[in-house]
Amino acid sequence: MPTRKLPNPDDFQGQKFYIGIDVHKKSWAVTVRSLNFVVAHFTQPPSPAALLSQLQHKFPGGEYFSTYEAGFSGTSAHEELCKLGIKNIVVHPGDIPRTDKEKKNKTDVHDSRSLAFHLEKDNLHSIYMLSRQQQEFRALFRLRESKARDVARAINRLKACLLYFGIDYSSTFEGYISARVISWLRKLHMTNEAGAFTLKKYIDDLVHQRSELGKITKTLRNQAKKDYGLPYKCLLSVPGIGFTTAIGLLAEIGDFNRFKDPAEYCSFLGLIPWQHSSGDSVQVKGIQPRCNKHLRPLLVEASWFAIRNDSSLLKYYRKHAVKNSRHAIIKVARKLALIAKGVAQKLQMYDAAYSPFPDLPNRYI
Repeated sequence: MPTRKLPNPDDFQGQKFYIGIDVHKKSWAVTVRSLNFVVAHFTQPPSPAALLSQLQHKFPGGEYFSTYEAGFSGTSAHEELCKLGIKNIVVHPGDIPRTDKEKKNKTDVHDSRSLAFHLEKDNLHSIYMLSRQQQEFRALFRLRESKARDVARAINRLKACLLYFGIDYSSTFEGYISARVISWLRKLHMTNEAGAFTLKKYIDDLVHQRSELGKITKTLRNQAKKDYGLPYKCLLSVPGIGFTTAIGLLAEIGDFNRFKDPAEYCSFLGLIPWQHSSGDSVQVKGIQPRCNKHLRPLLVEASWFAIRNDSSLLKYYRKHAVKNSRHAIIKVARKLALIAKGVAQKLQMYDAAYSPFPDLPNRYI
């Protein structure tokens, strides 16, 4: 890629340099811009210290600004870059402006060049940066989600094994496999040692996965009480919101004050519609696909419980279910999310008469 030499190559004091970094596990592709020109491009080891060394060697005394896309590497590189004096931001990949040509001709060079260009033009905005403590709490919550899927997988494998060998378990259990059912399963007679060993391993896997899930859940609950005592208690007072949803909101959002208005909060959760309009044609589609995919299903599930336990939310659901019951439950989920935000911010227990969203446009209520 062609680069341009800068005037006064020995004196860059106070001059601004904009660095686009295409981050990979084994290497970084780096493009440097200044004065509206590409002045350097190179590939280096994945190290903020190595980047600073290159910049100080090529452009000593300059003021450095950098950016990279959010992804597998998290924010550890961001934290180290900032410590080294490089003003870095992390951007959402979907928020980077790209031409049709750039979309069809994607390489590391093009990606780093595009990042540097838009950083210099001030077209990029940083994602919300969680603290390291908050990120670790969120990681524990997501670990629990993963382990819950492992438990479900172990149950399905065990049931599939029983069905394959023609073992009728419908009279003993259908849903939850209790300790009594486990004891019954261990007493089942198989034809030979191979079958007995197979069944035993499926049972042992289920017991192990459940044990691990219990340990993670206990640690998560203790951590929530320790770090979010009152907000956690207030969230549990909201109808429909139980342990998992309350923990999810605290882990994935962290600070509810990060949102400028209720509409931005609902957009983050993916609980507002999106449009595709042109001229007189206005197409209002379903709930937007870009959202926090860990929270939206939890809130929708919590809404079904909420309308069974709270008369005001049930009345709200019936009001909108006349037109479309599927849309109605999303509206309840949106209202439930706003109530949760209100009680967590104000540190107040749930009150059915309290409305935490007076400024939300009517189309979102």
